[in-house]
Amino acid sequence: MFDSQKQARELNCKLIAGKVRVSNVDDFLAVLKTIAHKYDVTIQAMNAELIAGEEHIKSAVKKALRAVERNRNITNDLSLEILLYAAGRRQIERALAMGVSKSEGENAKTVAIVIVDTYTSASGGKDLDMVAGEVKKATMMVEEPVQELELEHNEDKKEKLKQFFEISEDELKAVGESKLKQLVLERVAMLDVLK
Repeated sequence: MFDSQKQARELNCKLIAGKVRVSNVDDFLAVLKTIAHKYDVTIQAMNAELIAGEEHIKSAVKKALRAVERNRNITNDLSLEILLYAAGRRQIERALAMGVSKSEGENAKTVAIVIVDTYTSASGGKDLDMVAGEVKKATMMVEEPVQELELEHNEDKKEKLKQFFEISEDELKAVGESKLKQLVLERVAMLDVLK
């Protein structure tokens, strides 16, 4: 699936965030898959409420690529491998809880979509801005700044992250409330140990 010589490269990924209406999850994912095949990239969509920021996603992408490179991947699908790392879980079913879900009524969901060029080299890679533009158009995303994914000043998101990543109050007290993002990143890193 992956040429190991092509894996020696710089990370070329693009993260976009915004609101989308997901009336059918399978149809939404099919649109992303079609775009991914067209441009020969990997695309993964996630529930933005469970993302601790851009560093969280980039860490998951790097670790998923490294797992594939070392033949230590859990799945044969890089987009699913990225989701496993982002969720910090080995079980696909549990990691899928971090994926996109159906919108309720007319409400749009806030999603984070990462686009990864898996075959880039130091000489440059694909134009992921162009791919992102097509993703936004095809999903009718109302884009928001990626900085909106960060935890600061979002108590509701902090609670969701603590619950999803099973971070106890005692653990948070030991390191301090401001270290919640680091605890999430630790869960991402721990997946390698759990393999």
